[in-house]
Amino acid sequence: MKINKLWLCLLAVVLVVVVVGNSNACSFDGGSSGSSSNSSNSSGSVWDASNFISYVDSSNNYYESSSDYSWSEGSSSWENSWAEESSVEIYDPYAYAIRDWASYMQMPTQAQIDSVRGLGRSPYIAIYPYYSGLERAIEYCVDFHIDHDPYGTYVCPLNWWDDVSDLEARYAKVYNDFTGTPGGYCGFQQWEDGSKVFIMSVWCTFCEDYSGNVTVYRPEVVYPEGEGKANVGNAEGSFTQYITPFDWHVGRDYRVLLQHTTSPDTGNALQTVYICDLLTNEWYLMASFDLGVSDLHLGSAGGFLENYLIQYTGEVRTAEFFNLRARDAYSGEWISCDNVKFLLNGSVTDLGYTGSAAFGTDGSSIWAITSGVSGLCQAPDDTIWYPLAPGDTTDPY
Repeated sequence: MKINKLWLCLLAVVLVVVVVGNSNACSFDGGSSGSSSNSSNSSGSVWDASNFISYVDSSNNYYESSSDYSWSEGSSSWENSWAEESSVEIYDPYAYAIRDWASYMQMPTQAQIDSVRGLGRSPYIAIYPYYSGLERAIEYCVDFHIDHDPYGTYVCPLNWWDDVSDLEARYAKVYNDFTGTPGGYCGFQQWEDGSKVFIMSVWCTFCEDYSGNVTVYRPEVVYPEGEGKANVGNAEGSFTQYITPFDWHVGRDYRVLLQHTTSPDTGNALQTVYICDLLTNEWYLMASFDLGVSDLHLGSAGGFLENYLIQYTGEVRTAEFFNLRARDAYSGEWISCDNVKFLLNGSVTDLGYTGSAAFGTDGSSIWAITSGVSGLCQAPDDTIWYPLAPGDTTDPY
């Protein structure tokens, strides 16, 4: 049968489209099998965040998402890190700084840095965002960017506190032994040996009944299964912590997503954190904690910038957080952060660290910079609320 040349051309175009289309499908690292699918919104008064990003179990690393992001298991070794797998050129560390940090704070000289080495930590900056109309959340999402990250840096884009109101209906008192309210934190650290890691800690929930009996519910790391370290009554109270290598880079945008769901296995509250490299759109499932108790919900969330090694107090540290959003537990809508308050050297007690610090907002972004060298800038005002322009409230997946 004679075939028209035009039809042959059209057939070739179709084949090319099919091949190219398949190359854009979600990929799964580690050779594990899986598929991606679009999730539909659940009905009901409280939305289930697991409908949007979830994993089925930790044995086969099956994931699903509501968009075309690529999913990976959280790195458990340096060989699994993004830098080993990607062919994208690694950035010059400071070539892609979002802002001119020297316009906020004078950069210290090496002599000034050396003069304060080992004398104490540089200022600690805590960040408290406010979301108008938000009473209870099921997800928090924050984009963040780091330009200066000397050894001993901890950038925490999400530090959260649980809503314990339902538990308080059953107990005389619900608390933890550090901040008073159960919760957790996660973020990126750079260690003294140059290692870069992801860290996540979740506090125990103490429940005291009306007879004075106290039950302690300790979080358990269920992904990766069998991981995590228990800390009991140390300087930061009782909690479970998980740390894993993660080769993050300065000058690059990342996204952190916290989901609060219910464990299908135990019925307890489940808190799961994902990280997305916004350069490659690749997501990493980092850790999931079973909180050991039901009737815990996700309350408020903040963040912080910290220097935890006094040997590197004088060096400059920076952090920028943007597109802060929370998913309302009742409407299922994403809400943008309206205002933010900063607290300088404020934690459970006044930390009293000396040095220089500056912070503020710019559009929908929050920025902060510190050094242990004093006199590099005017003291910032941590008594007022700083406004934020509306950020991105689309689904972050």
